[in-house]
Amino acid sequence: MRDAIWPVAIVGGGASGLMAAVAASQTRPGSVLLLEKEPRVGRKLLATGNGRCNLLNLSAGPEHYHGGGAQAAASLLSRMPPKAVIARFEALGLHVREEEDGRIYPYSGQASAVLDVLRAACGRQGVKTLCGAEVVRITPGGGAFTLRMASGEAHAARRVILAAGGMAAPAFGASGQSFALLSGVGHTVVPPMPALSPLRLPAERVRGLKGVRVRATLALVSQGAPQGEARGEALFTEYGVSGIAAMRLSRRAGELLRSGKDATLSIRLLDTETAEAQMERRLSLYKNQSLESFFTGLLHSRVALCLLREAGLSAGAPVTLAAAGILARLLADWQVPILSVLPFEHAQATAGGAVLEEFHPQTLESLILPGFYACGEALDVDGDCGGYNLLWAWVSGAAAGENAGKP
Repeated sequence: MRDAIWPVAIVGGGASGLMAAVAASQTRPGSVLLLEKEPRVGRKLLATGNGRCNLLNLSAGPEHYHGGGAQAAASLLSRMPPKAVIARFEALGLHVREEEDGRIYPYSGQASAVLDVLRAACGRQGVKTLCGAEVVRITPGGGAFTLRMASGEAHAARRVILAAGGMAAPAFGASGQSFALLSGVGHTVVPPMPALSPLRLPAERVRGLKGVRVRATLALVSQGAPQGEARGEALFTEYGVSGIAAMRLSRRAGELLRSGKDATLSIRLLDTETAEAQMERRLSLYKNQSLESFFTGLLHSRVALCLLREAGLSAGAPVTLAAAGILARLLADWQVPILSVLPFEHAQATAGGAVLEEFHPQTLESLILPGFYACGEALDVDGDCGGYNLLWAWVSGAAAGENAGKP
């Protein structure tokens, strides 16, 4: 640096911020200042995918993205598809592998491998990283931006990229800092809400199921109308249900509840035809026996007891045609009201953020404030579970970084 003004300053050292730093510094090494308020960069990244880091998903269609900026995000993602992102990481030295449903993971199975190659690239390209550096205000003026720190210090930069994330997983440093900074420079912010978060159900309806995992189709219903469904593993907890399928429905469930509408979870353990066939078979197998043995070989014993309780049937009651009919309907459509979506402490992503229409769709430069960029969870875009949110972080971070880094 020949003067006190950095060509590019990046606020936030998470996934999108690190990718932005790599992209911005490729053309001008030594030109980027990366400010991270946590003691180290990439803390949340290390926890993704249960420490394995679901890097991205090969299926990046628009149906996997939500929020007011979803359409604009889909356009950007089409210009930088998943294979192009993989190529970027391979160029940095990361070897990857594909697993089920198009999910891409580091070959080592360790999230730290992803963080390590990003940090190494930043080091090679002269990115100056300051940790424990919280930005509390951004002020434009005189052809530059002043970034005021919580410590009272200040840094100046010609261009600024806001990559400070959302509000999901505050244990890893998420605080909503982005939204205050965005509002402070005049951008419109859609109020944030949890996305990809477990569902709270009435405790008495799932009593005894904590820790039980089942394969099921979960459907969201409101006022009798379907609102979406997801197939996958459902994990019962003390508060309700978690797992990929439940979290995929959480965004829409939250919207319904916030608008004052009801939200009901339909748990489909078996399709209707299979459920009816199983009941017929069990009528003959367990004739003259108690209902306690009726689900033997079909369901987890605790799920079986819960369904009997739902049906108002005693485990000691005899197997009858009427009882089998009730249980068949429950197997195909066990409906439980959703009380709420769990808060940000349990969420994997944030819905809401800066309105994307206020940014250039290709460069992510502000249309309100030239020289100011935003990426990742700071923008009103959120993806489905399965690597879609990290894919958006990489693509948006790269787009903002490449353009902010141009001379």
